[in-house]
Amino acid sequence: MFKRALLFGLGMLIVVGCTPFQPPPPDYTKWYKEGVSQAGIKSAMRACGYTNIDGAGDRSPIDVRLTNFYCMKDSGFKRKDNVDMCKLGRIGESPVCEGRR
Repeated sequence: MFKRALLFGLGMLIVVGCTPFQPPPPDYTKWYKEGVSQAGIKSAMRACGYTNIDGAGDRSPIDVRLTNFYCMKDSGFKRKDNVDMCKLGRIGESPVCEGRR
């Protein structure tokens, strides 16, 4: 009985451990604005200074990312996850966050 339970447990561990890696969704899928397509969102992100609209591996300084983020917010776009970057921990200490906390 113990041997069967052990084999079952190992089998389940192998099945669970073999699920493929799922990268996070691209940043442009997190933004929305009434009547704006994904192509329009991508265009707005580029206009706001985003150089990597997928968001993966973005190594821009935090002040640059904050400026890009609030350019989108100021252009009327909203986030599906309701994130407000200046309210996230120490990021809010950035000068870009003045008046946005």
